[in-house]
Amino acid sequence: MKQLIVYLIYFLCGGISLFGQDSLKIKFRSRALLDATVSGYGKEQAQGYYSLEDFRVGFKAVYGKYELKADIGLGGGKVAIKDLMLNYHLKNSVLALGNGYEPFSMDMLISTVDLRFHQSATSVLAFADSRKFGITYHYYNKHCYLATGVYTNNDINKFGGESHKNSFVSTSRGVVRKIKDKGRLLHVGGAVSYRTSQVNVEESPIGSVSSDGVTSMFPAALLEADIPDMGSELKGVIEFLYTAPRFMIQSEYFFDCLHRTSGQNSYRAHGGYIQGGILLKGREFEYDTMYAVPGRPVTPQAIELVARFNYTDMNDERSGILGGEEKDLSLGINFYLNRYLGIKINGSYVWVGNFCNSFYQKNFFLSQLRLQYVF
Repeated sequence: MKQLIVYLIYFLCGGISLFGQDSLKIKFRSRALLDATVSGYGKEQAQGYYSLEDFRVGFKAVYGKYELKADIGLGGGKVAIKDLMLNYHLKNSVLALGNGYEPFSMDMLISTVDLRFHQSATSVLAFADSRKFGITYHYYNKHCYLATGVYTNNDINKFGGESHKNSFVSTSRGVVRKIKDKGRLLHVGGAVSYRTSQVNVEESPIGSVSSDGVTSMFPAALLEADIPDMGSELKGVIEFLYTAPRFMIQSEYFFDCLHRTSGQNSYRAHGGYIQGGILLKGREFEYDTMYAVPGRPVTPQAIELVARFNYTDMNDERSGILGGEEKDLSLGINFYLNRYLGIKINGSYVWVGNFCNSFYQKNFFLSQLRLQYVF
């Protein structure tokens, strides 16, 4: 299945090229993230790690109002489809079909190379999902952004596999904003997502909600809750963003409710984060009005100090499901050498609360380094 999709992408690219050389624009792209983590956690298997966290190649082809995007992940010795989107652009709107992120968490929609830290906050990883195959309609103007879509509860790599889930997801997001000159922006919004119960399953499915925490390089998730007899799910998020020429503040708060087919109490969890960045060198932050997400500093060569506090509670005594509770504080500095190369250095302290994964027995500190390129 994956090989067929890869061949299809290259066939489409070649076919479009022949269709209209004068009007067609094709841009090939690639990115790589090389990470290293060092911890004083005291466990032999968690002293230090390094890995090629992400390596992918792809292209964007534009012909008239049509836009085709494709990214193929090559990390870890596996070939996986990342983004595969066919976009049709109208006036102040985009209709998108394919494999990508649903319009839920602002931070999850930001490109990995533009994140303030190595990965999204613990709460984002707990309550936002991976890519899904579906259709999304985006509307935008200077004052607002609205999006809604319907998706299968799978990304394209899981079609027909053992992890295929027979359910559907409907997600909508709305933002109101005030954009001023000199890089000043006020952005307030939120999103809601509903997932149906799985069908065509012999037994009531056991679902799970989990988060790796501040690093994905440790051998176990920090938070993890198993939900027996999992039914439908309703979750939401409220978001805030403010940018100025020299600093930015970004925050999201999530709530999640998973219903049970057995009539038992629903499982509820919540969490959120607040983070900020200050430019020691450079001015202003990019902002994509089409999809309502912030980006890296506008200045090609910039130095940014960043800080983030996160709280996540996946313990729900009412339902009898205990997935863990934690707090973490991260500080870092990002060096943007140019438009293509960057270095990110940060340290995080994690307060391990009740019922976290048994691997985590005490509070710990870790430092992380990332070398990244993108073009």
